[in-house]
Amino acid sequence: MTETKPMDWFCKQPERARKTRTIRLGASGSTIEVLAGPAETSGVVSIYRWRMSPSSRGPAPHFHTTFSETFIVEEGEVDYFDGRAWRTLLPGDTAHAAMGDVHALRKERAEPATLLMALSPGVPREEYFAQLATVNERDQSRLHEAHDNHFVDDYER
Repeated sequence: MTETKPMDWFCKQPERARKTRTIRLGASGSTIEVLAGPAETSGVVSIYRWRMSPSSRGPAPHFHTTFSETFIVEEGEVDYFDGRAWRTLLPGDTAHAAMGDVHALRKERAEPATLLMALSPGVPREEYFAQLATVNERDQSRLHEAHDNHFVDDYER
């Protein structure tokens, strides 16, 4: 019997590839691919692929009270802030922010980057990502609050 890694199996399912939803994040060219939502994993995890365009910057320092996030760099370089210091993540590197941990991402290089994001427990973020691209500044703080994004002001970006 051939042993298959769970992620290999997931990625090789032809019906899975057809169901992937891509959300455009405004005019920058960045996208979020919805690989598995909470309904598909019994609420255990949500998995997204963030394709950051060359001009994408990433979110400022923030935290979540209802879920943790794990980031895995697939391509390019991304800087990760763990609440204390910034470090550069390269392909294959992983960073984890537990519930309540301040964290941030930034991309300062002019090349694209791709990250896998795993949120646990699984939370639906599709509407948040879709609205984020079009929300006006007046409604932005309400959108963040409604989707458990709490930005902090006293950290260096």
